[in-house]
Amino acid sequence: MVGRTLGHYRILGKLGAGGMGVVFRARDTRLERDVAVKVLGEHLAVDATARARLVREARTASALNHPNICTIHEVGEADGQTFIVMEFVEGRPLSEVAGPSGLPIEMVIRYGIQIADALAHAHERGVVHRDLKGANVMIARDGRAKVMDFGLAKRLPGADEATRTEASLTEVGSVAGTLAYMAPELLRGEPADTRSDLWALGVALYQAATGALPFTGQTPFDLSSAILREPVGPPAGTPAGFGMIVQHCLAKDPAQRYQRAGEVRAALEMLEPHSAVKAAGPVSRRRWLWAVAGGAAAAAAAWIASVSLQRRQKPAAPAGSGPSSRGRPSANREANEYLEQAMLFLRVQGDLHKARQALERALELDPKFAEARGWYGFTNILLIGFGYSNDNSWFYKAEAELRRALQDDPDSARVHSALAAVYLYQGRKELVKPEAEKALKVDPQDPEALIWLVNYHAYNGEYEAAKRIAEQMMEREPLFYPPRMHFGDFLRQQGDLAGAARALEKVLETSPQNVLAIDRLSQVHLDSGDLASARRTLERARPQDRRNYLLRIPWALLLALEGKPAEARQEMDPELEKYAAVSLFSAAAVAGFWAVLGEVSKSLDWLDRAVRNGDDRAEWFRRYPLLANVRNHPRFGQILGSIAYRRPQRKASP
Repeated sequence: MVGRTLGHYRILGKLGAGGMGVVFRARDTRLERDVAVKVLGEHLAVDATARARLVREARTASALNHPNICTIHEVGEADGQTFIVMEFVEGRPLSEVAGPSGLPIEMVIRYGIQIADALAHAHERGVVHRDLKGANVMIARDGRAKVMDFGLAKRLPGADEATRTEASLTEVGSVAGTLAYMAPELLRGEPADTRSDLWALGVALYQAATGALPFTGQTPFDLSSAILREPVGPPAGTPAGFGMIVQHCLAKDPAQRYQRAGEVRAALEMLEPHSAVKAAGPVSRRRWLWAVAGGAAAAAAAWIASVSLQRRQKPAAPAGSGPSSRGRPSANREANEYLEQAMLFLRVQGDLHKARQALERALELDPKFAEARGWYGFTNILLIGFGYSNDNSWFYKAEAELRRALQDDPDSARVHSALAAVYLYQGRKELVKPEAEKALKVDPQDPEALIWLVNYHAYNGEYEAAKRIAEQMMEREPLFYPPRMHFGDFLRQQGDLAGAARALEKVLETSPQNVLAIDRLSQVHLDSGDLASARRTLERARPQDRRNYLLRIPWALLLALEGKPAEARQEMDPELEKYAAVSLFSAAAVAGFWAVLGEVSKSLDWLDRAVRNGDDRAEWFRRYPLLANVRNHPRFGQILGSIAYRRPQRKASP
């Protein structure tokens, strides 16, 4: 074949061979560039149906345009042979680059982000890889990961079975390269979907980090049995956060895995060092902003540490040995130093990403360091609280971390206040106040516990109790923005829109790109009908925050009120609705959105969901201007009646 010409492609040399054919390096004589040409094997050439399907799938995959996907240029036929022309990627497969010892974790995370981003791009366009593995990811000379064979591998009738024939499975390379990456549902004969790709991504990440596969066996049967039945531990020698991501990808039940590749990408970005961000190439429009120093979400989180550090007394410990936090210091001096770093990253730099890394390091040095684990668990809550994730599993991960911390320090104020936050988001309101009171028993001025009491009372529609706590906190800490922001929101819900705007503008004076304050101020202007001011407020956010879930809700409302229903519906996509379903107060705003568009049934469904989630702000629902279209519907009265029924029960409960 070398030296021959297929169409206008001159074959230069052989690159490799696989079950579907042989891949050659070739020269495109028209465009004067090197390409890779895959010539289909003889067994496919004689099967017209198989060949037609492969060509169709290749053409579908050719529509993919992503920097981390090997581009398919053309599908052609010449001299009786069908061939596929692809981008020529000069480099080595990820499995070869990792070798038997694995790669530094920073490189694994960087490649993992790129692969996950490629999968997200393909999945959004209906293309599933079905044979993702270390050998199908090429690491180019510029350090970029390129996913190969999208839409080509294992697409033909019988191709899945062919990988499991006795001949192929007795070859070590075939077992390691294909069967070892197959998700349990595929071994059970179920069809592949996007979550099967995420399983394979988990295997690839594990192998890249350790040089070994998570599941092994002496025979194909043993390997299949291990994949179906054996639990997998975190990759040895990797950070705890990375291990959790891999284990989440490798859940046996597809419903328990990440459901979207974008979620894996985002979770990995939480771990990625800033230096890796700079080297990772173009950034997806959906990519989160954790790696940007001083990001708005991290700035919003900074208040948690700032008040703690301002008000907190040092624990009884030798000078310089304890962390700047209320809880007990670690016996490990270096672990205390990492906790100190985490507090400084939150307080001074507003960098949640680096704070999490420092907390992970502290916990590696002292796994029983309850104060560090309490803070680490709480950062999981912030992912949704500040609009950067719609995956409610973060709340359950947070609770798991916090309960582990309580085993080491049952009297940790930090842990109890964080549990109050978890319970509020989970809709377990009866547990919120007791946890906050446990924290306040340890430290009567604990700002985290007080803020979650403010949220608790506001969520119940108990504005006077919420305002009283917020006002006391504002008096003690005038620059501490959360109570002032909540105070502005209370004024809005009680009809004082001018007062609400003044309070929220004060927050933005000192924190001009605070996504929480921008969200609330924009909704004040939406309530008053001042759409121009609402748009100007939303445009104050950094361009990177345009995809922040929290801010997308007022954007959708604005578009609906501006008479742009098609754009509004596009903004209110399923991912945003998923976020609204798990975020405090957001479900009611989505009810307002559908009411503005005249979809009464959808609006009432969302209002009912808000109430079932624990949002008992009946007086606000009666006053909320955007619910005007549904307020006279009989079901509206029934929903509010359920709030009235529950209130006496809540007050009577311990």
